[in-house]
Amino acid sequence: MNNIKLYIIIIFCTLFMFSCGGKNDQIETSPDINNSPDLNNGENGNNYDLSQDSAVEKNMPEIIEDLRMDIKKMKAELDYQHENLSKLEAQTQVWANPFAIYNKEVVLNNGSSIFGKIVYQDQDVMKIETLIGQLIIDRNTIIRVVNQVNAYGNFDNESSDNQSGNSPDPSGVNLIQKRVTNMSAHLVLVGDITEEKDGSGNTVLSGEVKNVGNKRADFSKIIFTFRTNWQGDSKALTAFINGVTNTFETGISSDNSILPHAVGNFQMVIPKSFGSFIGYSYDIDWSQYDG
Repeated sequence: MNNIKLYIIIIFCTLFMFSCGGKNDQIETSPDINNSPDLNNGENGNNYDLSQDSAVEKNMPEIIEDLRMDIKKMKAELDYQHENLSKLEAQTQVWANPFAIYNKEVVLNNGSSIFGKIVYQDQDVMKIETLIGQLIIDRNTIIRVVNQVNAYGNFDNESSDNQSGNSPDPSGVNLIQKRVTNMSAHLVLVGDITEEKDGSGNTVLSGEVKNVGNKRADFSKIIFTFRTNWQGDSKALTAFINGVTNTFETGISSDNSILPHAVGNFQMVIPKSFGSFIGYSYDIDWSQYDG
């Protein structure tokens, strides 16, 4: 009888222990359930938010300083990129219109012509900067140095750039100048000036000039300035440009008038007695009586 009671007590204790262990196993940890008492408690959560806001306010000067540093870095980067863009635009302009900078034509005794900019010269050599680099040329091999200005192709490029609005002028002065130019005559050289010798040993310079303006150009002429030596001595000669004949109100007639968008030609005969020259530049001049 006592053994039966002992068995019953052992079984009862065993069942009690298993039942307690099962209750503890039913409590599982889940990522969807936060068992932290601090976060589940509403009052403790409010305390947490308040403490976080106070930490942000406390660190506000450091945050503002970091933002200022970021802005400075971005501004420096923008300035650097703007500088690179300006350099790229300058290089693009050089390649688009190289004669705007390299406007000297150096003619050599072997028939070659070099277009560039003279950066140095002395009594023995001349240094020329070109698109492909710098060249050092012996002066004894140079026949002519020609200053290329107002070429017709370059004028067309400049006109197209202005019409496309690449050079805006907020002051309005550029617009007024454009309107005045559109109401005026303007002569430019077409192509190159040819140089040859005639049967008497005279030097003949010839070429063509076009009126790209919208008014008639009167008494048109081209003025040559010849450089006779390396010391800078020069002489000037003038040749009138052949155009159409026009009679003015004063009764004077001239065949040197060039109508708008028309082409005239010229021929400059340099007598043998003029002497030798090493280079020349030219300037085209005209008057306007077409109101």
